[in-house]
Amino acid sequence: MTRRIITGIIITLVLLAVARRLSMNNSEALLSSSGGVTVTHSTVFEQVGREMPVLTVRVEPADGAHAYLVYRVQGEDMSGRGDQDNDETAGSDNIVKVEMTAGENGTFSGNLPDLEKGNRLGYAFEVEVKDEESGQQERLRLPEIEGSFLTLKYKGEVSTLVLILHVIFMFGAFFFMVESGLCAIPVFKGAEGKEMTAVMMRWLILFTFVGGWPLGFILNYQRFGPIWEGFPFGYDITDNKTQLMLVIWAITVLLSLGSFFGKGEEKDKLGRKGFAIAVLVSTILSFLIFLIPHSL
Repeated sequence: MTRRIITGIIITLVLLAVARRLSMNNSEALLSSSGGVTVTHSTVFEQVGREMPVLTVRVEPADGAHAYLVYRVQGEDMSGRGDQDNDETAGSDNIVKVEMTAGENGTFSGNLPDLEKGNRLGYAFEVEVKDEESGQQERLRLPEIEGSFLTLKYKGEVSTLVLILHVIFMFGAFFFMVESGLCAIPVFKGAEGKEMTAVMMRWLILFTFVGGWPLGFILNYQRFGPIWEGFPFGYDITDNKTQLMLVIWAITVLLSLGSFFGKGEEKDKLGRKGFAIAVLVSTILSFLIFLIPHSL
């Protein structure tokens, strides 16, 4: 039992580490070069709290260079999290272009507007510099594709207590999910362990529900404004991931109500091996769903 628990903790930690690495909310270095001039920028994907985001871009060499911050303020479609692409294509939205302030070591800085939480805007950089050899005016852009923008999301502050509880419950949900799968393996092989598997499933359902809904509602409201953006009210990846996982496990519970509620396995719709297969399939599907990049 101790070995199983330790194994469950290790697998859960590995899952969390992999999911974090796959997250779309990671800054990346962008570079554009032409005519001996190089422009670099580390992407900024969020602004937490009511402040004006400050963006920087570096130009080398910076002599005679002028840098501009170009941003696209969206209209009604800006509320909520919407799609999660890193780049957005310019449309009929209002595009603003402001000159950035030159600083030290070729660094230019500029401010984006202060917007309400849940809003998004697209931003890009344009750099104009004179080529010393040809005398022509060089124009560089980040991102390089004309008309494309990087996405910055505005987020509200989240209560530390709510965030800690949410993390604890979601960690617990995946720990008990892993434990359910580990307990089901001996059952699949014809050994004992069905009762313990059912116990792990009870804890799994409890932790998933509390972490994903009451705590998830509060966290989502504080971070983005809306309480819930999953189906049928929206298509947010994170909210729908949690919902889909609970549906998968709810189906497994319905197929094994007797064991789940301790009323006797004769009331189950599946035999022992079928029960084990259902639990293992639910565990594997949950793994795959969990590894879908988080929208937060």
